[in-house]
Amino acid sequence: MIYDDKKFIGEVIKKARQKAKLSQAELSEKIDMTDKNLGNIENGKQFPQVNNFLRLIEFLGLSLEDFGVRKKEDKDESKEALLKLILLSTTKECQGYLEILNVINNVIKN
Repeated sequence: MIYDDKKFIGEVIKKARQKAKLSQAELSEKIDMTDKNLGNIENGKQFPQVNNFLRLIEFLGLSLEDFGVRKKEDKDESKEALLKLILLSTTKECQGYLEILNVINNVIKN
């Protein structure tokens, strides 16, 4: 289960940003979010939106384990990579992925 305390999540992100020697302004620019929003997250005032959270952990080299999520022994890495790709995609890209998956499913069924 993910640790749902805003302050805890903010501290993990803040420490990783500081370790990367980035200011809030530098990091927020690199992941396309406002530095005010990043500051609110780091100070435990708000949870990050899912897309921003995924960008933050990817850019900072964090994993969900850093936030208290335990890996299952039989974890499917390809499924996780696909979900991450979808969550970081635009609506148009998601529509394209859906079309491709529908074609694949139709081929498999036939």
